Amino acid sequence: MIALVVAAGLALAGCSAAEPAPEPAKEQRTSLTVGIVGSPTSYNAASAAGDTAANRAVAALLDEKLGSLDGNLQVVPNNGLGRITRVEGDPLTVSYELFSDRVWSDGTPVTLDDLLFGWAVTSHFFDDATYDANGQVVSGTRYFDTAEPADPNARTTRPRLDRANDTLMLTYDQPFADWNRQWLLDRPVHVVAQRAGVSVKDLLTAILTAPEGDPQAPVTPNPVLAAAAQAWNTGFDLAPGTDPAGVVSSGPWTVSEITADTLHLARRDSYRGDHFPGLEGLTVKFFPDRAAQLSALEAGTVDVANVGDLDVAERKTLTDAGFTVQVGPTSETLQLRFATTTASDLRQATTLSLDRSSLVQDVLGAVRPDAQPLQSFLSSPATGQLYNDLMSGNGAPGTGADVNAARSALNDRAAVLRVAYDTTDPTSALVFPRLVSMAAKAGIAVRAATATEVPDATLSWVGEDESLYRSARDRIAEGIDGGDTEELFDDLTTRTDPVDVLSEAKLIDRSLFAAYAGVPLLERTGAVVSAAGVGGVTYTSEPNGLPPAFWTWSPPQS
Repeated sequence: MIALVVAAGLALAGCSAAEPAPEPAKEQRTSLTVGIVGSPTSYNAASAAGDTAANRAVAALLDEKLGSLDGNLQVVPNNGLGRITRVEGDPLTVSYELFSDRVWSDGTPVTLDDLLFGWAVTSHFFDDATYDANGQVVSGTRYFDTAEPADPNARTTRPRLDRANDTLMLTYDQPFADWNRQWLLDRPVHVVAQRAGVSVKDLLTAILTAPEGDPQAPVTPNPVLAAAAQAWNTGFDLAPGTDPAGVVSSGPWTVSEITADTLHLARRDSYRGDHFPGLEGLTVKFFPDRAAQLSALEAGTVDVANVGDLDVAERKTLTDAGFTVQVGPTSETLQLRFATTTASDLRQATTLSLDRSSLVQDVLGAVRPDAQPLQSFLSSPATGQLYNDLMSGNGAPGTGADVNAARSALNDRAAVLRVAYDTTDPTSALVFPRLVSMAAKAGIAVRAATATEVPDATLSWVGEDESLYRSARDRIAEGIDGGDTEELFDDLTTRTDPVDVLSEAKLIDRSLFAAYAGVPLLERTGAVVSAAGVGGVTYTSEPNGLPPAFWTWSPPQS
């Protein structure tokens, strides 16, 4: 009996169905697509011709320097490439060290020669040009046509090279606040020399021996420097048909393909820095406008994008579709700036009449409920903790209105404030009628300035710089100043410790607020969007900027 049962069990086992074959493993993604508004025209975004948002995004991927900016626009040293060290404070002496095993994407070592060439470009040491009121050269030579003009406060002597220790030393003519933002590494000197039709040796010899330029005594242009400058200014165009092998980068990507609206990047194994990507490839897709960029996100053909100022409906559409939407402040600020001819009592009364808290909530509350009135002329919440530190003790007024004090400033008399503003800008169009209604309570009739009138104030967007030095420089260049503002700026310029720079910036803010130089109002909102499952993408407060730290990005996992 037992034998029969066993036999039956064996028979049943022999008739059971075979196990199904395992499903093939899904292929994991190893790349992402980032969407950029604009067209790439050059991979030299530091040149005047190449300084566009699209080209800067490409540069952020391809160009590695001795420093970069994080999402709050603060300097992050690149210790994977080398070091910048302040050796002395006065005279300000700074050393640049490069690690010896770093190479360009074509295999050529990154050396002090590249730093020396970068100094020649950014210092404008050899220029002897004189300019007219419109910034056009009227005599002499401007060699390298950089997007940033030469800064007279950043003058240095010719660099000293210590090749045994891979170190370049710079000594400044005077202490300079922004010494830690002078990163020097630029286009590869061997590529510039080849495109200029000169040897690297001749180019370096010219940099090390040509006399410093003197606009008071212009001379015949140095032929080697002139050829190198021409190659630098125009020799790095990026267009369909450009040979990808000719795009030589210092960062972890190489360009594998170029089409009319796409760059295909491949990770390079020869890269030895700290920013080795987790992705094997990255596709950069370019769009003619923001609407096309948003459509590509919604269609699933773009994984990461800085989309700028979203409205409530756009944000809901993206979040409902599973996208991660990070919203925050940007460095573009809206300020009411008074003309130098506007009476001080009218400036004071206007400032006191504005309920900036209500204005900000009316304009920004729906998309960014935590937005607060801007409390500095020099910075914004886009700079994170730096802005918070600056607000402490900078003399910023309260954010509500004091109508009685505003009337007292005018001795209860009526006044008119003619304001120029961009009627086509949606935010300005929301702000202006609120200025009208608020000021009216203090007896001030705010109206739009006509095309033939000199406005008493201008409602305008101001791009605050991540550098307090540059923000102060640009702010003082236009509009009302306090009695001691320029003297305070001179002091800030020569501070080389960031703590001291911050202290001087607070005093400049205090001087401007005390003079009722204008009214900081709010900052534009930005948004960074990433598709479901995409990791490592963080917010950037740079308008149109590439989200930072692309080396931390990761694709969705199935």
